[in-house]
Amino acid sequence: MFPFGGGGFYAPFPLMTPIEKAETALNTRISELQAKLPEASSETAQKSLFQSLVACIGIGEALTDYVRMIGQFANARHGELKQIHGTLTARHAELLKAGQELLERLKANPSDRALRKEIEAVQTAMAAIQTKLKRGANALQRDTAPGIAMLDPLALGVRQLAEAGHLDTLKRAIKTIVGTVDEFYHAQPSLPAKDIIDAPAWEKSAVSEIEQASDSHGAYTRAAYHAMLGLDTMTMALSDAPARTADEAISRAQKSVATRVQAITARFTTS
Repeated sequence: MFPFGGGGFYAPFPLMTPIEKAETALNTRISELQAKLPEASSETAQKSLFQSLVACIGIGEALTDYVRMIGQFANARHGELKQIHGTLTARHAELLKAGQELLERLKANPSDRALRKEIEAVQTAMAAIQTKLKRGANALQRDTAPGIAMLDPLALGVRQLAEAGHLDTLKRAIKTIVGTVDEFYHAQPSLPAKDIIDAPAWEKSAVSEIEQASDSHGAYTRAAYHAMLGLDTMTMALSDAPARTADEAISRAQKSVATRVQAITARFTTS
């Protein structure tokens, strides 16, 4: 007999989030690559496996950095809003106190038109502050919502890549990731420039590189490289200094990926 009623589904364990599924898929692939390395039949095969392993680890780190950057960005924006909110709230309290004093004076002299005008001015000023407070809260939500909304499609692309067993799946993963980057750049209101991602050209270039790989591990490495470019480009967009041009975005993302790959490789060679 099932431990539920009404035909509902009972899950004995919490369901994994898309990010957790992506991380699990990456870890599985990393374990498989590590197991294959000692069995490589040649130095060339071993090098191809190692490069694929480094790229897979790099994707995981890039995804983690993006998630961390979302939190940092949200905290920074919240800090800015909190400071403004404090100033506006203090001013609102001053106006409220002044308005109450004016009302007391009006009770003693109900026909004083000058007092009535002062009260109206205070009420108008208080309403303006309340509008600013509301706009600030809405702006915070608009600024943070796109980055969070992209997590699930981004995680899907990473998972597709990690589980890919043939070229078509690799291409589909790249399409998902590049499309997500493009969508994010158009949706994020804090960016100085939005039309800097040429998704069709990027996807075409990535697919061409994947197809030219000499083996499946090489194809995966090339796909993973573009996935890291996408992740680092999105992380860059939430930094204190987002790219202002397409050339800048490409250059900075390439440097970021190169630095990441070198650091991961060094961990293996120095251990």
